[in-house]
Amino acid sequence: MKIIHVREISNVAATLVDGLRRLGHDVRFEPMRTHRHEASVASRALGLPERLREAIRINRVIRKGGFQAVHLHWAYMGWMGIAGRYPYFVHCHGSDLRRNLSWAGLGWATRRSLRGARRVFYSTPDLKRLAAGVRPDSVFIPNPINTEVFRPLERPRGDGVKVLLMSRFEPVKGPETALAIVREVKRSHPCVQVDAFDWGVSVAEFADPELVRLIPTVPYAEMPALLASYDIVVGQFGLGILSMLELEAMACGRPLVGYFRYPEVYDEPPPMLSTRDVREGSRLLAGLVEDAQAREQLGESARAWVEERHDYLKVARLVEGYYQEALEA
Repeated sequence: MKIIHVREISNVAATLVDGLRRLGHDVRFEPMRTHRHEASVASRALGLPERLREAIRINRVIRKGGFQAVHLHWAYMGWMGIAGRYPYFVHCHGSDLRRNLSWAGLGWATRRSLRGARRVFYSTPDLKRLAAGVRPDSVFIPNPINTEVFRPLERPRGDGVKVLLMSRFEPVKGPETALAIVREVKRSHPCVQVDAFDWGVSVAEFADPELVRLIPTVPYAEMPALLASYDIVVGQFGLGILSMLELEAMACGRPLVGYFRYPEVYDEPPPMLSTRDVREGSRLLAGLVEDAQAREQLGESARAWVEERHDYLKVARLVEGYYQEALEA
C-alpha cells in the first residue's frame, strides 16, 4: 500500500511510519517542521506564510503521488485534504481537540476537518468524548512505542536513588501535584536526587531550584540512555492519561508514579502507581525509593504491558486494518 503521513506530533507519526514500513508498505513522511504546536501564538502567526507554502507543496505531492492512504496528524489538518480534494484520515493528539474546539473560528474549521475525514483517530482516551461528539465513529489508536529502541538498559553505577519528572511544566499536566509529592518525599529522604526537564510555559512558576534540578531536553535518540540513568519516573497528574513520554519510560522498565483514570480502555490496567492525592503519592513514591526489588518488579511489569498493548508494529497493524477497511468501502 502506498501511504503518506503528514506532520509530526510527539514522535507518534515517525514511529507509526517506521511500523508501517516494517509491515512492507511504501510510506512517505512529511513532518512539516514549520508546524510547532508548542510555539507561542505570536511565533505561529509570524510563521504562517512559510507554513502555507509548505502545505501547498505537500498537497502537490499528494495529488500527484497516487497514495492510497493520506494520514494527517492534528485535527484541523483535514483542511489540506478538503483544499486538495482527496480523501484523508485525521489523527487527533490533544490540544487540537481540548483547546481548539472551544475557539470560534478554529473550532468550526476543526469540526469541518473531522466530518470530512474517511476515519478519525484519537491517541489518548480523554479525547474520546470530544472526537465522538463530532464523529461518533472515531476510534482510539494507542500511541505506538518502538520497544526495540525503548528497552531496559543497564543502570549506570551511582550513589543514591534518582527520580525524573517527565512532563512539561504546563498547567494541564498538573505540575503542582508532582512537585508537592516530591517535596514530601524529600523531607523524609533528603538524599534522593530529583531532576526535571527545563521545558514548558510554566517553568518559572513551578520549578523550585531547591527541590528539583532542571536538565535540558535531549535528542529523541538519546532518551533510552537518559531513562536508564534514573530509578523512578514521575509522570503527569492533570489529564489522567499516559503520554508518549510515560509509555516510553515504562517500555524502558522504569517504574512510574502518576495518574491514570481510564482503566476501562484496556483489558488490563497499566502497572503503575496511580493517584492524584499528594499524601498517597508521596507514600507510594517513598515506598519505591526504599525498595529496589519493588522498583524492579514494577518496571518489568510495565515493560511487558507496553509490549503487549503499545508496541509500534501492533499499532501499525491496527492502523493498516482501518486503511484497508476504507479502501474496500
